[in-house]
Amino acid sequence: MSDVVRVTRTLKASPQAVYDAWTNADRLQQWLCPDPGIVAEAVCDPVVGGRYRIVKIFEAGADEVTGEYLVVEPPHRLVFTWTAGSTDGQATQVTVTLHPDGDATEMTITHERLPSRGIRNGAATAWADITDKLDRYLADLR
Repeated sequence: MSDVVRVTRTLKASPQAVYDAWTNADRLQQWLCPDPGIVAEAVCDPVVGGRYRIVKIFEAGADEVTGEYLVVEPPHRLVFTWTAGSTDGQATQVTVTLHPDGDATEMTITHERLPSRGIRNGAATAWADITDKLDRYLADLR
């Protein structure tokens, strides 16, 4: 059984615009939470060894996500740890790769080391929803 979730999407924005959405706390706050939740707080220091913290609010309560940036290669690749209530407090790893595709960007999110089938299924649904929100957010910037 695989412990990996992978979501690939073509976004109508440049790799730099997508990268900026991932590495700017004000921008992260606009989209990095599945509906119907919201991001109440986002801070990030996107350098190798830098940390981030995102507080997502849902009707059932808050989910705090924390992690450390392991690889920072603007505007093509980010790798960071991801520890949250939604991962049962276990450290997982997310890789975001961005490849130019004409005037768009192919983005792949790979979430690894997920501890259970239920968490994997939840992550697959959440990342698909979050990717849709990112696409809408980037469209609103145009």
